[in-house]
Amino acid sequence: MPSKLTTEPACENVDSSFLRSLLGYNTRRVTLKIFDIFAARTRAYGLKPVEFSVLNLIGHNPNISHGQLCAELALLPPNLTKILQKLTKKHLIQRFRPESDKRAVYLKLTETGQQQLHELEIVITKLERDSASNLSDEELEQLIQLLQKNYGKTA
Repeated sequence: MPSKLTTEPACENVDSSFLRSLLGYNTRRVTLKIFDIFAARTRAYGLKPVEFSVLNLIGHNPNISHGQLCAELALLPPNLTKILQKLTKKHLIQRFRPESDKRAVYLKLTETGQQQLHELEIVITKLERDSASNLSDEELEQLIQLLQKNYGKTA
């Protein structure tokens, strides 16, 4: 509770010009917008964005390893393990050991996982476009390329 009274007027216009000049602030604002739309449109699937990313990588890279997923998504192994447990419980993925190396564990989608991934990719393609509706296709492509350049991932 404030201890002193003041006669000064309340702040009328918030100056966030410094924050708006920061890459981190702006990417966070866009991320929050996209995550809100993601949550609303994918609620029925019960997956978080990172869980969708894991599902997508497994779907497009059958026999991918735990280590490859960690590297591609910049995840710590214990965090990925929890995600994989959830996806396994939902019958979206399966783990298996190749005959050539019984120590290795590979991942692939189940039929249910393949179907959900297909449905989710349609939903997410639309939500991505909707979340950037004030950008042209060229601007969106350029933004994605610049962000990838900034974190060191180029096609």
